[in-house]
Amino acid sequence: MNDGEPRPDATVDPPPDEGSSRPSLEAVPTRTWLALATVAAAYMLIAMNVTGTNIAFPSIEKTFASTPRTTLAWALSGYSIVLASFMVVGGRLADQLGRKRIFNTGLAVFLAGSLLCAAAPVSVLFIAGRVIQGFGGALLVPSSLALVLPDFPPSRRTSAVAYWAATGSLGAAAAPSLSAVVVDLTSWRVVYLLLVPVVAAIAIVGPRLLHDSGPIGERQALDLLGIPMGTAAIGLLALGIIEGPRWGWTSPPILAAFTGFVILAPLFVVRSLRHSAPLLNLRLFTNRAVWSANLANIFMAMMGLSIWLVWPLFLTQIWGYSLLRAGLAITPGPVCSALVGVIAGRLADRHGPRLLISIGSMFPILAMLWMVWRFGPEPHYVTVFLPATILFSLGFGLTFSPLNGAALRGVDPSAFGEVNATFNTVRNLGGGLGVAIVVALLGNAQPIPFESFDHTFFAMAFIGIVPVLVIGLFYPKGAG
Repeated sequence: MNDGEPRPDATVDPPPDEGSSRPSLEAVPTRTWLALATVAAAYMLIAMNVTGTNIAFPSIEKTFASTPRTTLAWALSGYSIVLASFMVVGGRLADQLGRKRIFNTGLAVFLAGSLLCAAAPVSVLFIAGRVIQGFGGALLVPSSLALVLPDFPPSRRTSAVAYWAATGSLGAAAAPSLSAVVVDLTSWRVVYLLLVPVVAAIAIVGPRLLHDSGPIGERQALDLLGIPMGTAAIGLLALGIIEGPRWGWTSPPILAAFTGFVILAPLFVVRSLRHSAPLLNLRLFTNRAVWSANLANIFMAMMGLSIWLVWPLFLTQIWGYSLLRAGLAITPGPVCSALVGVIAGRLADRHGPRLLISIGSMFPILAMLWMVWRFGPEPHYVTVFLPATILFSLGFGLTFSPLNGAALRGVDPSAFGEVNATFNTVRNLGGGLGVAIVVALLGNAQPIPFESFDHTFFAMAFIGIVPVLVIGLFYPKGAG
């Protein structure tokens, strides 16, 4: 294909009878399920790395006591920025250069970053290790699902996405309590060393289970100008969203970051439309299922990821829980979300994702209103907090994996990597924006006033209305 020719639209129309009769579920070989479990374990590492580091951060701060907190916080922010800004690159490279090659590269990079974090004698090397982990994760996440999804028949792909997503929820659920116990008994460095045997196990079984995936379709020259342009645009947006509350929304660095995004984003769009092999194939978004699922994804992520900040702060500052007790108190919610996510995937395979997402996205709204109504200064875990976490997690479990599957519905397998990368990039950026909103609402007072939590729960309930409207009004009915 010549450089001047447009890249074909990598979307396909849904089966003509999809809206009238649901497909029968086809059998899937055991080897394919084992391959899915292998790549899902890699995704679990990414989820564990986020919440586990958040819990261990106070202990990390004590080790590097001479480093200002604002500097050390780059170990958290830098990881999120790199993960968000390079994920589209990872998906694009996976589709162009081979998904197994990029998956193995990401695994090796993530392992190197984990070892550097565990051994870092100074804070600069620890922050560098986290950045390296983020880059490895950006290669792992989009290539992992894209590597095995084509082996599943179309009628079982939403279930495959659900199982893959559920491992992330389980990792996020287990990491806070596991990290708290590990830090309490040993050292925060062991939190990163625990990732090593999992990486080793994946590296051992991967060659036996994962197909050698070469380039998908005709190999084309990558857009060497568009890649840094798009990556810089996403990175600047992520930087502004994540650091805005801490640096100040009108501070020169944040204004410069948003200005850079406003300049680079339109240039990137024009470049992507003109190049034969762009970093991001914008023609994919002519598919209404893709853009509506991603729009709903932004707002679900704003709630789903920022709640990890709100719940520990409420339990420790209002109810006086210890960090370990707070981690254990939160754990049932994500576990519930993971289990429900698997069931949701099977239901979406049989009945389509549209109705399931519309119903499921109502639950977090109800959970937020329950928190406003029932939460008070006095601790009532079983009758007040636990029902809220279960209700919220039910909704997130019912929507997240079907949303991921909905974004891939009607997309040609040759574009699975970049579409899944886009979905997860949007999810990370939405989560960053949600955290920024939460931090702004909670303020800087110590301790945080109880009323600030009420305002936060109200705001999150309003945010939750958007996915209901988007899926109800815009997601194509014929697609489920």
